[in-house]
Amino acid sequence: MYILPNRHPILHSIAQGAEWTTEDEFPAAPEWADEHEQWLAFVDSKGELARFLPRLKKSAYQRDRTFSEIGIAYYLETRRSLPIIEWEPTGNEAKTGEYMVQGPTGPIFVEVKTGGWQKDIVEEQGRHSPRLSQPKYINAEARSVAPWAVIRNAIANAYPKFTSTMPSLLIIREDYLAPLDTFNKDIALFCPGRGKQGDGYLAENGYFLDSRFERLGGLAIFSVELGIRGLRYSFSVSHNPNAVQAVRLPPAV
Repeated sequence: MYILPNRHPILHSIAQGAEWTTEDEFPAAPEWADEHEQWLAFVDSKGELARFLPRLKKSAYQRDRTFSEIGIAYYLETRRSLPIIEWEPTGNEAKTGEYMVQGPTGPIFVEVKTGGWQKDIVEEQGRHSPRLSQPKYINAEARSVAPWAVIRNAIANAYPKFTSTMPSLLIIREDYLAPLDTFNKDIALFCPGRGKQGDGYLAENGYFLDSRFERLGGLAIFSVELGIRGLRYSFSVSHNPNAVQAVRLPPAV
């Protein structure tokens, strides 16, 4: 464990009695412990830490989903000058989003999807699979995944929350077994379908090619990775050209 009581006081407190302490090697490196402590200090400064605590002490799967929501909020405000102005805002049909941020021209409704690689394992092998206690990547392990389908499923599941009256952004945390790279994002959003003549991703149009998801202003893929030069954040936004005018993202986002 790289969690040090003096260096990571909030994270150390959460780890006491947490369910995930016997499930994996989180945080796996000192740099991750430092970064997660910064995320926690951020939501603590906003008066939101208590709301996240119950989920942060549950399973590794719940912990990682919750940290994704916190980390993205931290990134938007501290790295992209999109301050959080409301937590759990009310969207369409009284459904709640993750947060509202102040964009260049006004508020933006943000929803986060954070299934992660553990979700792939749970859906395939169940919540008690021994694979969940192993590292994310195992040498020579082959898996059948469809990253474009992950993106389309996230859009379909989140879409009921978006209104037709304000800019909106869906953010997917990149933490799956296969990368949600530009190629797969373009397939999911902009690849023309062939209808009955096609299967897989060709069975229907990309989700930003027509008006089916016109209440969604845009989609972003967020990731944070640890490399030889330290932690690196990545944030890639795709605007929906078929969104209604009221929900479109400002070009500067």
